[in-house]
Amino acid sequence: MSRADEIKDFLAQAGWHEAQQTVLRADFSTRRFSRLERTGGASSRAVLMDADSDQKTPQFVALAGLLRGFEIAAPEIYASDITRGLVLMEDLGDRNIGRAIDAGEDAKLFYRRAMDVLVRLHRRCDAAALRGHDLPLYGGALFAAQAELFLDAYFPLAKNREASLEEAESFRATWKQALKGVESLPQTLMLRDFMLDNLMDLSGRSIGVLDFQDGGIGPLPYDIASLCEVVRRDSPAGILDEMIDYYHAKAGPKLSKEELRRACRILAAQRHTRILGIIAQRALKTGQRDKLAYAPRIWEYLGELMQDEALMPMQKWIRTFVIPA
Repeated sequence: MSRADEIKDFLAQAGWHEAQQTVLRADFSTRRFSRLERTGGASSRAVLMDADSDQKTPQFVALAGLLRGFEIAAPEIYASDITRGLVLMEDLGDRNIGRAIDAGEDAKLFYRRAMDVLVRLHRRCDAAALRGHDLPLYGGALFAAQAELFLDAYFPLAKNREASLEEAESFRATWKQALKGVESLPQTLMLRDFMLDNLMDLSGRSIGVLDFQDGGIGPLPYDIASLCEVVRRDSPAGILDEMIDYYHAKAGPKLSKEELRRACRILAAQRHTRILGIIAQRALKTGQRDKLAYAPRIWEYLGELMQDEALMPMQKWIRTFVIPA
């Protein structure tokens, strides 16, 4: 059966086979989305997700239900065929927050509203609340391994050669040290790609959450860092520190403000390092070089973050092996 026939069969079983389809734009995601519109029925609009087998469709469906149980506005799942990677779900509308900011709307207002979502999630969910759910554990070893995508892809692209054994070993040791103690931070449901471009402004409701299939149990500060350290556009000056203050005042986490700040900086730096690897990997494997335009902004962020004492060894590594001073 062709993919088109699989989709047709799936929609027929869900009662949406006569709906009109409009392809929706995707960015980093390799998943494909279409808006469905029909007349009559309980709902006139829905979104079809068409995902390849490596796109974690079972996790997406499970986490959507889990988030809704914590009163977070993830899309309701109307029907799914996780074996085929097909999901029919609630349409959260057209008000994408990233695009709203690009159009000139108040960025800081959206940052605060998004931070309120994290406050709500973290109040309702800690590691104990996730017991029994088959979720990945994000600890120091996994974060360090993910950062190695920089070695695998960005380093060869920038230097026209593979990293030497000495370079690779010192990179791993430096990140291992920087991430030491991540497991001792408060643990919660970590969405991992919690950023403005994956959030929707819902009329009369909170904020809709998308793109959480990579979520798992991990350190509370990660999603704060993910939200504030945006690579697709310039962030408001000092937004990470401002939102840390905002979150700390509203949530009262079991971390001092300085402990939260340091953890956010370390995890933001890890995330940026990995993203450099992702955009380089796409350039090398598929020839998609447009995302390399984000690299100067990422390097600027890393330069600021690595003023932190915990990240100075990584700053030294970069200056020694990648960008000599």
